[in-house]
Amino acid sequence: MDTAAPRLIPLRVPLATLLLCSAAGAVFALPFLQALLIYDHAAIDQGEIWRLITGNLVHHSPSHFLYDVVPLFVAGALIEIRGYRHFAMLCLVSAAMIGATVYIGSPELSVFGGLSGIVTAAFTFLCLNGLKETGAWRRLCWAALIFLVIKMSIEMALGSSFESFAEGGSPSFVPVPSSHAAGAATALILFASTRLAGLRKTRPTPPSLPSGG
Repeated sequence: MDTAAPRLIPLRVPLATLLLCSAAGAVFALPFLQALLIYDHAAIDQGEIWRLITGNLVHHSPSHFLYDVVPLFVAGALIEIRGYRHFAMLCLVSAAMIGATVYIGSPELSVFGGLSGIVTAAFTFLCLNGLKETGAWRRLCWAALIFLVIKMSIEMALGSSFESFAEGGSPSFVPVPSSHAAGAATALILFASTRLAGLRKTRPTPPSLPSGG
């Protein structure tokens, strides 16, 4: 009979999550920030490189904002509360990866915005870290990963997204499924690289042999 005590999760403030969601809220509330930060292909060509990253903070409608910020808050808070490291790095790197993917892979898009790619990165990273644990949480993470793979496969095949389906016949934005794939790929790469780095640190160093001539 297994009498091991359940894993206790210490109370942590999800600071990075709160900052990111607040930043998205501020950008949504202030039109001049939207104009300054939105992904604009022509402006990027003229040297405004920051838009590759900051475009993720811009949303085109209240529903678009809610579809992105609410799940991001859930995923980010779980990552930070459960003590999974590198969430802030994940957000920054995935934002850059998403911007680069859109710029290179979809040059026909003049403007782009939304956190959905980072949302996908966050949930992927959360579930990958959850696989290191045991019990119901690990099983839930497996199921969520399978769902994410199916979801992204459907989106790539249809060239649309679940968010646009939810908006009905006249969505306020054109979905870019490749941004979700870029987010998931970033999460996988970051998780794998940090795991390998951790394994190298914990690997015992073989004793050195005395030298002689």
